[in-house]
Amino acid sequence: MRATSRIPPQAARLAAQPAALLAALLAFACSDDGDDGPPGPPGDPAPTDRDLTRHEPAPGVVLTIVTVSGASGLDGGFRVGDAVALTYRLRKLDGSPWGLAEMDFGRAHFAGPSFNYQRVLPEVDDLVARSSKNADGSLTYTFAQTIPPTYRPPYNDSPDFGAGDGELTGQALLAGTYTLGLSLGWRYTVDGRSYVDLGEASRDVLFGGAATLAPRRVTAQANCDRCHVDLRYHDGERGELAQCLMCHTSGAEDANDPALGGGTPGVSIESRVQNHKIHSAAHLPSVVGIGVDPAGDLDYDAAPSPLTFATGDGELVDFSFVDFPAWPNRTIPREKNVGYSALSAAQQAQEDRVRTGIVACSVCHGDPDGGGPLQAPEQGDLIYAQPTRRACGACHDDVDWDLPYRTNLQTMPPQPDDASCFICHDGSTAPLGVRGGHIHPLDDGFLNSGLNARILAVSESPPSDGDGAIEVGEGMAMTLALVDDTGAAVDPADLDEVRLALAGPTGNHQLLLTTAIPTALLTGAQPYTIDLPELVALEFVGRSTAALGDVFRTVRRPHLHVAGALTTVEVRTGTGAATTLVAAAGPGDNYADVADATGFARDDVLVIEDGVAGQEEYLRVQLVDGARLWFSSPETPAYKTGPLLAHPIGATVRVAPVFTAVEGVDYDLQAASGQITELVELGVGAAVLVTYSTPFVVPATYPVPLNGSPDLDQSHGEWSGKTSVAGTYSASLWARDSFTTFFAGETNDYPVSAVADGLEVQIGTAPVRSYDLIARPAACDDCHQDLQYHGGRYRGFESCLVCHGTAGAEDRPRYVAANAPATTGVDVGLRAMLHRIHMGMALDDPAGYAVVGSGTLPYPDNFTVMSWEDALFPALPGRTKNCIKCHGVSNLAWRSPGDRDHPTEQDDPVRSWRIVCLACHDSAAAAAHADSNTAPNGVESCAVCHGLGQDWNVEATHRPR
Repeated sequence: MRATSRIPPQAARLAAQPAALLAALLAFACSDDGDDGPPGPPGDPAPTDRDLTRHEPAPGVVLTIVTVSGASGLDGGFRVGDAVALTYRLRKLDGSPWGLAEMDFGRAHFAGPSFNYQRVLPEVDDLVARSSKNADGSLTYTFAQTIPPTYRPPYNDSPDFGAGDGELTGQALLAGTYTLGLSLGWRYTVDGRSYVDLGEASRDVLFGGAATLAPRRVTAQANCDRCHVDLRYHDGERGELAQCLMCHTSGAEDANDPALGGGTPGVSIESRVQNHKIHSAAHLPSVVGIGVDPAGDLDYDAAPSPLTFATGDGELVDFSFVDFPAWPNRTIPREKNVGYSALSAAQQAQEDRVRTGIVACSVCHGDPDGGGPLQAPEQGDLIYAQPTRRACGACHDDVDWDLPYRTNLQTMPPQPDDASCFICHDGSTAPLGVRGGHIHPLDDGFLNSGLNARILAVSESPPSDGDGAIEVGEGMAMTLALVDDTGAAVDPADLDEVRLALAGPTGNHQLLLTTAIPTALLTGAQPYTIDLPELVALEFVGRSTAALGDVFRTVRRPHLHVAGALTTVEVRTGTGAATTLVAAAGPGDNYADVADATGFARDDVLVIEDGVAGQEEYLRVQLVDGARLWFSSPETPAYKTGPLLAHPIGATVRVAPVFTAVEGVDYDLQAASGQITELVELGVGAAVLVTYSTPFVVPATYPVPLNGSPDLDQSHGEWSGKTSVAGTYSASLWARDSFTTFFAGETNDYPVSAVADGLEVQIGTAPVRSYDLIARPAACDDCHQDLQYHGGRYRGFESCLVCHGTAGAEDRPRYVAANAPATTGVDVGLRAMLHRIHMGMALDDPAGYAVVGSGTLPYPDNFTVMSWEDALFPALPGRTKNCIKCHGVSNLAWRSPGDRDHPTEQDDPVRSWRIVCLACHDSAAAAAHADSNTAPNGVESCAVCHGLGQDWNVEATHRPR
């Protein structure tokens, strides 16, 4: 006999990580059979207090089956007519006994065979009433009914499903492995709200002369819990996968009771059907509105049919929003079908939605933790060897089995049963094979050999003092390698992009550098060691005189001057519209407010304090926004970030037309020395401006943050213009390639991005402090498998952290995405963005968090506005209260926002509590509560109630139950 006893993963972490439970998914109507028996003998322990404080974890219900008896077979197996009895133990997490009478419900059922579950002894609720206590403290329960000779009907049985759907109602029991399931639950309250503490256990037994136990293991509890943490459904009273299969059997149907308001007649709730449909809901052809016509051709005008199931009281619940979170399919579609290009834009959008449906079968049926200790389900590969209309048609629900199905120049005839499925859809990697049909091109080793960017070392580089430490004003050298998944070297010349970002210090990241690494610098044998490059834009190097052969020299040198980082020389040709500053502008700003912006336009070069010695500065306008001239941020380095000098109110601002000079014709460049020599007269008195790439040096002050604006300031932790702080910084390196497939006459382009590689870099003298807020990267990969975002350009948590982990990071602004809708003050820093995205539909204003998508072209050329009002965090119980799902079991940093004030130059304190807490608690009342508990000088009093050890502390109020 094989037994399982389900102790919730969180409960097993003892009181520090509670075993609380919360209702989670959908409740279906279930019927109970059996008679009540006599109660057990007295002598139970004292009742447990049902009213817990928010600081108390639930005691835990640990249910363990000790033995199963009553089998009459000579081989020890059960036979028809046997009375099934089992002995079990009921304990709390601390090992102390429960009083059985304290349990609010107790259920038992018996089903099988494991290769096609049917109800045998349908679930009864007399476990508490009929159990008797033994001398050793264990309990024994005997089913009131003996094993019948034939299978009982499935739940909500109707003629809509029958033998062709695997239903065996009324047929003689088959030999095989059968399963016993037990559930016991204790209800309790916290602050007036009711919760369930659940214990479950199951045991596999032999029946009818079967010789070997064969438990059903096509998927495993660990696969479910990897994303769901502690699976819960039916109002929190169910959770064990084994018992899910025992009720959601072949032929089981959704509730359809007219007395309860109806339901969904003819809707299967068999596990292989329902689970596939729910997890792929938003991508189902039926939900998208794709069907087939009588000839078997795709019909894009079919009425969309939402995926709904009925609760036990007849209420319909719509699952059509569910979007499986695993990449790459989540946002990068599979190949196009024949005729895709001829479809209308609306039809292509329907196809794209379907093409981003689930193909990552291994998430549920394979190894749940990759290289970790868990193993793939023993029978996981059965999905490739036993295709059925029920399982396959759950996702491919545009197929009508009574009609032909025509796609990609092939026709599948009507399929009256499952007998012919394997003829075409075998377990091979061929296009029609079950494996081959579920391989995303990015996961196909034949198409994609993989790409890995590795940082091997970072060291100080000239200019430096040679002491080995990287300090302000010194350069940085990096040793890196680029290899495929086999470890073979990748030629950088074949890549589309290699990028690096540097941010820190830990505790309040600021973006020091984001830069493309020209592949022309990566020559010779790997590994490569290079100085990190940095772009210097529109440096004013002097004015041309009447004498031919003027020599100019840039402040920084050498110039890299290679493909992808060529030096550009621009020469001023005159003067255009003029105005004055109405507010001082200078370091830390990326805009200028002027008296009148008439005559200024995007891409104009302007000059501030024209002709003022030591103060003359040139910039390029990225957007004219009323009377504000926007320049740039590190996200668009082709435009100068902003003034590097301080300019007072009233300073002149003029348009300065320029032309681009030609190297070798108009000037000569000595890249090593940064020297530019005039070859032809550039214009008497003309300003000469140079844009060039040169080795990076650690700046004395922090630059403008990602997409920075005045909407977020130092109260958000932004240190723009403040002195650089010694500490631990994060360097992140990634690379991108691409490939094209030609399938069914259509062209498909796919990005191949390296998982970003990170390395801690010490700048200055300070203790090492590693980033610890998210248990990276496994916490993200548990659900997402392989993080890929921004059109697949960026991959892995490290690239997310180094940009979105920075304070003051804002949404794509209109000065980058011209004509895009304004998303004023939208914070895309991790502490705000991730909480809001994962909170999703649970927000008070689910549509209120909308961001302009990735891209640098004018809106909407390559991006759209995104929102997450359909997002539902899958962690159970508690959903987004399940903080350890992302932050990690042993991580305590999330329990209280850290200090983000600059150590020496903070004028107004960072409102750390407001930033984090209002990301989820987004109601007007919550904002008012935060504001009313903040002093006029910006000091927050949140820790008085919500700090460590306080009555309403974060851990206690976010305890998942």
